[in-house]
Amino acid sequence: MTASPAPPARAAARLAWRPLQRSTRVAIIAALAATVFYQLFLLNPAYRGPGWLWVTMLVAEGLTALHLIGTWWTILAHDDRPEAVDATVWRNRLYAGAEPPSIDVFITAYGEDPALVKRTVIAAREMDLAHRTFLLDDGDSDELRRIADEAGIGYLRREGGAHAKAGNVNAGLARTDGEFVVIFDADHVPEPNFLISILPHLQDPDVAFVQSPQSYTNNVNLVATGSGEAQRIFYELVCPGKNHFNAAFCVGTNVMFRRAALDEIGGIWTGSNSEDIWTSIELHKRGWKSIYVPQVLARGLAPEDVPSYLKQQMRWASGGFEVLLRGRLFKRGTGLTIDQRLQYLFCGTHYLLSLAMLTFMLFPALYLLFALSPIRADGVAWATHYLPFQAAVLLVTWLQSGGFKLSAIVASIGATPVHLRALGGVLLGRPAQWKATNAGGGAGRSLWAVMPLFVLLVLNATAIVVGLLVMADPAPTWLSVGWAAMIVLILGRMIVESVTGGRIRRSVTPPVSPSGDRRQPDAGRQVTPPAVAVPA
Repeated sequence: MTASPAPPARAAARLAWRPLQRSTRVAIIAALAATVFYQLFLLNPAYRGPGWLWVTMLVAEGLTALHLIGTWWTILAHDDRPEAVDATVWRNRLYAGAEPPSIDVFITAYGEDPALVKRTVIAAREMDLAHRTFLLDDGDSDELRRIADEAGIGYLRREGGAHAKAGNVNAGLARTDGEFVVIFDADHVPEPNFLISILPHLQDPDVAFVQSPQSYTNNVNLVATGSGEAQRIFYELVCPGKNHFNAAFCVGTNVMFRRAALDEIGGIWTGSNSEDIWTSIELHKRGWKSIYVPQVLARGLAPEDVPSYLKQQMRWASGGFEVLLRGRLFKRGTGLTIDQRLQYLFCGTHYLLSLAMLTFMLFPALYLLFALSPIRADGVAWATHYLPFQAAVLLVTWLQSGGFKLSAIVASIGATPVHLRALGGVLLGRPAQWKATNAGGGAGRSLWAVMPLFVLLVLNATAIVVGLLVMADPAPTWLSVGWAAMIVLILGRMIVESVTGGRIRRSVTPPVSPSGDRRQPDAGRQVTPPAVAVPA
């Protein structure tokens, strides 16, 4: 750790951002036209099937279209502006030896592997610019205390563990006094230039926090790769647009706060286990600004088994639904701009897409088993309207993000039942329990974790057999069989991943030298979008 670092000679941090492509603008216009074309087809009374089924389809397709339009609007708002001149000037002064303000760095831990925590501790301690590093241990681990002592950093633990991670951070805030506070999850290893890259953006006294993206290095199996790719799309495709609307929100790690801003709202929000987004909302309500910096300045670990992945999705979806259903986003006098209200709304509608996805997974079985279809149209008419719409959706993501892998589609669809469980929990007032994603003790192999997927797979497989045996009307039967077969393949892949524990292809643990030097592989550049929408 040095007070006046030299300008880095190493390669610049990977950007979680691409300038808005001209082809993307054209593709979005085409996608909007295709969406209108498809929706008008669905609304045409001439094609209407049984009333209840038709209305169900309209709700599912309407929800999908609403979220897609919101996502495309956010993409078009890509913030291509350079950083403020004052931020660049401050950074240069820091490089020249100017004294930085006081900075406290918090590493939150709760049951993670001590070796994993140690890597983060060493990397955080060795970051450029003078700062104090604290390990906030909510797991009361004597091993972590020893690691902190050996590393020469502060070690803080508290009694009771109330309010999970939010309570842990607030306890740390009460025992420290740095003007700025950085938060890292225990599995996110910062780059040496994290502080000097982020701090200058807080030169504006109205900025409450600066968020940098999460990036995962352990692309070792379907779950890790799929979840990592979905996150990459979010940070590259959506976050630059949110930044334009002053609606970039904290994601809980790789973030620097202004302590005065947190003091104004009483610290990190404790009314939800999704403390990050609620803290952001409370700050935005009071007129504070946020900034998203599209530089990968820390590397983390994605969940490597299905139970851990679904646990993470349960927590995130619960937060999204809480904001959607209890955030009172459109109540007058909240202090949020209309753009901010819409951007927070899209956080909830993303997870609500799983309701539409479940509907789409039931439609082929309803036709093959009971001859029920929401629309009465031949296969050619349906394909003429639907295929351009779906192709345009995928094309927008492909052009702006540079490609996609199927693993993110599989992981996204595989989380559908968990998202719906989260919705039910929020409606019933039963919030998801908080547990660190990469904490030890979880079962890596589980059929029970994917039992809803197994039920859907059996339903569609049975429908395929029955449909082929009956073959009442060849054209729609083959169309439904193909649809059901795709569902079976996707669900089956997720089930196999869960039952086998997710075969690890290689080790990607970043080695750390005693001096804190990390040699980490760069995250893969190919991307996988969700099947019908991008997270917003």
